[in-house]
Amino acid sequence: MFFKTKDRTRLLALLVRDAFRYSPEKAFQLTSGKKTAYYIDCKKVSLDAEGATLIGYAIFDRIKDLSAKGVGGMTLGADPIATAVSVVSFLEKHPISAFIVRKEAKSHGSKQQIEGNLVEGAHVVVVEDVVTTGGSTIRTLEALRKAGHPVLKVIALVDRKEGGAEAITETGASFESLFTIDDFTHQLP
Repeated sequence: MFFKTKDRTRLLALLVRDAFRYSPEKAFQLTSGKKTAYYIDCKKVSLDAEGATLIGYAIFDRIKDLSAKGVGGMTLGADPIATAVSVVSFLEKHPISAFIVRKEAKSHGSKQQIEGNLVEGAHVVVVEDVVTTGGSTIRTLEALRKAGHPVLKVIALVDRKEGGAEAITETGASFESLFTIDDFTHQLP
């Protein structure tokens, strides 16, 4: 199965229906501390069976020709996305392992910041649910590069178009998103 226009339309419909919230009073606080009128909780879709499948195929379709041996990102938003892509990659007979990047290295046990079965020097793709300023993604890129993993691409479900894409590309990483905030806001009254 390759991701088709009807699949993109269905995924956007799920995100709009289940994940997107709007309040003209700017009632939502983002990780950056900024107040906003728009909030997109992608976990409402990435943890849904249909949503995860559509997300998995959408991203796998964009990375299947790369030399990626891992797909993942900062916990928690990237976790279900990475898992969905990994499962789809196995179903498509092109397995790519999922990984998770902790905000900080564990203080006990293996003391790792990156969890998963990445071999040394594995090329990876970073996934993100929503990019606003790019801060979480940049911390993820730094952790992966420090561990010796070349990043092939960053893919977000949604780019809020608030400077995050530019901040990510300034680090030398390639960035793309499945959707932008415009895909959501054009439907508002």
